[in-house]
This record gives sequence, structure tokens and C-alpha cells, in this order.
Amino acid sequence: MGVTIVTDSTADLSLEMYEKFGIEMVPLTVYFKDEAYKDWVDIDPVSFYQKLQSSLELPRTSQPSPEQFLKVFKEELEKGNEVVSIHLSSKLSGTYNSACIAKEMIGSEKIYPIDGRTASIGTGILAILAKRLADEGRSGKEIADIIEKKKKAIRHLFAVETLEYLKKGGRISPAKATLGNVLNIKPILHIVDGVVEPFDKVRGMKRAIPRIIDEIKQKGLKLTKQLCGFSYAGSLDEAKEYVEMIKKELSPGELIVTQIGSVIGTYVGPGTVAFIFFEE
Repeated sequence: MGVTIVTDSTADLSLEMYEKFGIEMVPLTVYFKDEAYKDWVDIDPVSFYQKLQSSLELPRTSQPSPEQFLKVFKEELEKGNEVVSIHLSSKLSGTYNSACIAKEMIGSEKIYPIDGRTASIGTGILAILAKRLADEGRSGKEIADIIEKKKKAIRHLFAVETLEYLKKGGRISPAKATLGNVLNIKPILHIVDGVVEPFDKVRGMKRAIPRIIDEIKQKGLKLTKQLCGFSYAGSLDEAKEYVEMIKKELSPGELIVTQIGSVIGTYVGPGTVAFIFFEE
């Protein structure tokens, strides 16, 4: 008897991290024309961004089917486990809805789907926190209640090279997309109640992380006891200076560093940097 934590591939944890933390993952799919790739399973982030930049068309993405969740949920229930399933914002994807349908198909009260109201490593951080609560012996309901509260405090700030990918993918309006089209202006965005909104803009990507750090310091937030996340759309070698800057200036208690996978990467594009923390 225990509690299994399930998430989807947009949590942007590597396959090694899922194994390390003991979290189950259900993948979304990205399509380049007729070629289908399971996010993080069939295509790694670096290969994806190389393919994205050489493609004439924006790839398509699709959420997991309820049947994919059904299989995972059934296996865990048969082991005597409860399930807490944490997902990408329902305002950005139908993935959470697929998990809810799977719960209804089974008809079990031992499954707790959660709309994370965030994305990428933001979802990943919630899943890691949930797993640690499960390891402490908390029940499925206790974990779900705590994560529902924690998600309200999560802050997800990210800077993109261009808003074109978000605009083409329908995740931001054309009017908002005009923000970063001139003079090397790089938009900083955040997720508010599950929706992508403009936050600020800086001249050049080199100023994005310093601006995010400045925001945290202005609010007087202390991250020394927090689990935080950093994700980058590309090779992590390219992002080393950003990671070191965050560690030096903010001293997060624990920092999960990962890449942005193919599904989230379809909408934010290469070069995106993101930092996740809690405003509490």
C-alpha cells in the first residue's frame, strides 16, 4: 500500500529523473508532418530543437488519450496503491481532462487528478514534492490537498527569444505577440492561473535572468529552503552561466535543472529560459 505519483511528459524531467525520483510519466506526442515522436521517449530535446529549426512547418502536438492513463492507473490500483496524477495547466492542454476521464472510466476514489495550473518544470516540481510527501507516508488525499495549496504559490517566469512560436501555437494572442518583435526586445512571461501572460521585457536574453532575479529580491523572497526549478530550451551547456547566476544570487535550497522537451518547446521555441519558485 502506498501512493504513486503520476505526471505527463510536459513536466520536463528527464527519463533518468523519473527513475531517480520514482515518478510515473505518461508522454504526449509531437508530430513533424506524419512522423510521430513520444515526448522525451522517442526524441530528446537537443535533437528536437535541431529538427524544429530546420522544419518549414511548426510541429503539431497531442495529449495522451484517456486509455493511456487508464493503463497506468489500473496497474497501480492492482498493486494496492492510490494515485496522485499532476498535470500541465488545463488551459494549455487537454491532458488533465484525459486523466479525469480515465478516473471516471475506472470509477475509483483512490485516484486524485490535479490541474497543476503551470507548465514544464513547474509541473515537475509539484510532482517531486508530491513524491516526497508519499515517501513520508501521507495518504493520497493528504498529498492532493497539499499540492492544491502549493500550486497557488508557484511562480513560473520565463523568457523567450521570440513570441512567434507561442502565437503560431495559439497559446498567446497575436496582439500580445507584437511585444517582442522589435529592437532585440526579449519578452519575459509568466503563468497566471494557468494562462501565459506578459510580465516584462528586456533588451537581449542576457538580461532576462537578472531581471527575474531582481523581481525575486524586490519581493524579499528567501529561496534558501525552497525546491526550485530551472529549464532551458537547448543544450544545458549553453545555460550554465544562468544556472550559476541563480545559485550565486538566490541560493535556492535545491535547484532542479533540466531541458524543455519537445511539446513545450514547440510553443516556446529554442533559447527559452525558465525559473520556477514559490511565492511564500
